[in-house]
Amino acid sequence: MTKNFKTTFLLISILATVATGCKSTEDYKNFAQAGENFAKANDALLDTAGNVAINATSERLLSYRIGQEINASKVTTRYTELSKLDIERLELINELRNHNQLLQAYFDKLIELASSDTPDRTQKSVDSIAGQLQNSGIKLINFNKIGKLPSITKIVLDARIRGAIRNELEKRKESIYREITIQEELLKYLSNSMEDDIKLTRQLQEYRIVLKPLLQPGDIKEDEWIQTRNKVMTQDSGTISTINTASVSLREFKEVFIASIEGEVTSKRLKKFIQETNSFSELVLNKE
Repeated sequence: MTKNFKTTFLLISILATVATGCKSTEDYKNFAQAGENFAKANDALLDTAGNVAINATSERLLSYRIGQEINASKVTTRYTELSKLDIERLELINELRNHNQLLQAYFDKLIELASSDTPDRTQKSVDSIAGQLQNSGIKLINFNKIGKLPSITKIVLDARIRGAIRNELEKRKESIYREITIQEELLKYLSNSMEDDIKLTRQLQEYRIVLKPLLQPGDIKEDEWIQTRNKVMTQDSGTISTINTASVSLREFKEVFIASIEGEVTSKRLKKFIQETNSFSELVLNKE
């Protein structure tokens, strides 16, 4: 998600200009900046999702080893089983990144299509990217981590959107809506998985590095122990709410995009969405 929705925000502003008559270049700048910030924030969240899963597995393996006679075969088998789950999670995250990059590339070309002197040539690129995006969406669904996608209500384009971009939107507006929904649903899945992993990690670390040293004979470094316990008990406390916010923001983005192409978006709603998106991005990026 290197650029994520930067260009998508710009596209929304272009469509909003067509539909509402807004002509402020400052709006374009604000949309682009909000999209860029959102990109960095989501990138950080996906990194966190992978790290949380790997750390949880590491704690589970350590707990499996503690308090029993070491059996190399059993430990190796357990390690292989749990690492397989980690690899699957990382593959899902990587494909989600790829899917978003393709979505970004699609919107790049869509903007190009809106102003191209050779729309037929640009359309070929749009068709190619759209095909790759759909294939990536199928791969994401095949991970079997999300249920049946909600049905899509027919989207009616605003009559003021014309030309090659209108033809493209008429052809693929529902499928693009679906691809954005896939990302939204997978963020929900990652949120739930991370919540489980964080709770497990905290529980296992609380025993391994907080309670176990307390039960052992001899002195402990009391101040250091207090700091360690505080870190264990409070780690990742805001991560779940943050990734939930990402999913909500993505859903709102989807609805704003549809409202834009249907000619129903308002300046007030756009400004509110930009403000909320920037606040979310600052919350995530300030934790890095």
